[in-house]
Amino acid sequence: MRFPSRLLGAPLVYTAFMWAGFYVLIVLITVGVTMFGTLDISVWEAATQLPRWLVLFVGVSLMREFLPLYIAHGQTRRQFGAQAAVTVALYAPAFSALITLGYLLEALLYNLLDRPQALMNTHLFSSPTQVPLIFAEYLVQCLAWVVAGALMGAAFYRWQAGGLLSLPFGVALVVLGESAIGGNLRLPFFTSALGFDLTPSVTTALGAGLGCLLLGLAMTWLLIRDVPLRNRVP
Repeated sequence: MRFPSRLLGAPLVYTAFMWAGFYVLIVLITVGVTMFGTLDISVWEAATQLPRWLVLFVGVSLMREFLPLYIAHGQTRRQFGAQAAVTVALYAPAFSALITLGYLLEALLYNLLDRPQALMNTHLFSSPTQVPLIFAEYLVQCLAWVVAGALMGAAFYRWQAGGLLSLPFGVALVVLGESAIGGNLRLPFFTSALGFDLTPSVTTALGAGLGCLLLGLAMTWLLIRDVPLRNRVP
């Protein structure tokens, strides 16, 4: 099977369509709040807590859906592992660009509505128009969540119920990424115990994102390098 037409293309197309529908919904909510309430914060900022679960699902699907498909069609596990790593590395900036675009489009909408686009949470950016910082933050978040999904997806595919053993490692990757950007999943006691209680900065965030990527891919490869194909239950 050709790369990247399906392994990368399918998640990108799916994510783009999901983003478009999700953004329309957020616009409707924003207009509704303006008409019937008080709008003084960024609705998109709050809404971006949901797409990271889509990213996690993309990581899981790489291993649960695409791995057996590609291996069954003649790919080696090494070839698939390399292509999956490229997919993750390219998917993350594409996802981040969509989230960044959402902030910019919301800024235009708020200007039309003459409302303030205030941020409520801690971020690498202080304004919804700081494009490079917004992009960097969601790039790191996406890398952490997608590799966590891939790791857990690989573990559940290999060991089935035994995949539960991978959950602490997946959570650790997510917490590391979220801590680096000042996210709301920092879990202070957990992050302090693991040394993940980081001070958000661009350098720290990008370093943590790269660390999540490399560590997550390495652990995932250990799980899939000799994984047997499983028959699907009808």
